[in-house]
Amino acid sequence: MFTKLTDDQIKLAEQLLISVIKKEPTIYYEELAKRVKPRMFHRNIGRPIGEVSRLCHELGLPLLSAKVINKDTNTAGTGFYPLYKMYGIETNGLSEYDLFKQELKKIRECTEWYKLADHLGLKLDLPRPNNEIVEEVELQIRILPMSKDEEFPGWSFEDIQKQYFLKDLIEKNGYYYYRKSGMNCASGSLVLFQFNSSIIAAARIIDIEKYDPPVDEHYHGAYVFDTNSVTVFEPITYEELYAIDNSIQPFKQVKQIMRYELLEKVQRLIARKQNPLMAEELPSDKVNQYIEGAKKQITVNAYERSYKARQECIKHKGDTCLICGFNFGDFYGEEFKGKIHVHHIKSLAEVNGEYQIAL
Repeated sequence: MFTKLTDDQIKLAEQLLISVIKKEPTIYYEELAKRVKPRMFHRNIGRPIGEVSRLCHELGLPLLSAKVINKDTNTAGTGFYPLYKMYGIETNGLSEYDLFKQELKKIRECTEWYKLADHLGLKLDLPRPNNEIVEEVELQIRILPMSKDEEFPGWSFEDIQKQYFLKDLIEKNGYYYYRKSGMNCASGSLVLFQFNSSIIAAARIIDIEKYDPPVDEHYHGAYVFDTNSVTVFEPITYEELYAIDNSIQPFKQVKQIMRYELLEKVQRLIARKQNPLMAEELPSDKVNQYIEGAKKQITVNAYERSYKARQECIKHKGDTCLICGFNFGDFYGEEFKGKIHVHHIKSLAEVNGEYQIAL
């Protein structure tokens, strides 16, 4: 599994690769911090560029952070040298200064920096092997329908979220096997998983493998996802996505593409759908009942909330806070309509077990 870089770390990696393209021998911390937009504080980039070097090592590349030097010493920062021990790289008894010079030479002579750019989805004009034909593939947002009948017969979306996305997919190191033809999208693209008429999970794709002959006679390939990026949330409807991108079609068993420039809006929608699901006690004259408060062992006891009970609570009580009168939709706009944090009168931790909410 590869190290997952943050957005700021990716920006630093991009500027370091541009420095490679420009054939700059080194770059000062202050100058690198200035090149990143928005500008970063130079004293805060030591650890992030160390993570860039970690990914470089995983990709079989030199430690790119060696290019970043102090003005006082004109050598790499003190945090660079421990990377050799941290990543198990043989030093052959060389001094820190000699290691620094050796790494700069490796950076200059390396002809495979395109591997880092491709892995991060960066479009940079880096040299490639003469015999390699590279197909230009842009980052995308893809909607991937899941096969209910063939892969998940009888499963609810909650079962798929808990058992498959949060357990099986991670245990398989992110391998999601597909039948027939697969998608063609760049590493780093965001995939939205469609089950029935809703989006129930998301993950970043890092590789696509194709098999000939098929594995188990059915699977012609596999999408490999970054397991750290796997996210589940309350179901997102077609109407909610259509409000972001009106070019998408009603959900069917057909893969779709959304414009990548809409990523921030999609991520905000996902974040809103990840609000804790809580429910308070409801009137007893309702007939439906939901079980919640089941205790499961993680590192502490976590008490499950019932999503359906939450929806019934909002339906009965409305989405305006009964204590302070605050309404998210009125304050933040239409896209926040219906959002509210529903509290229990008695916390589930005090109940310490399962119980029924009568509706």
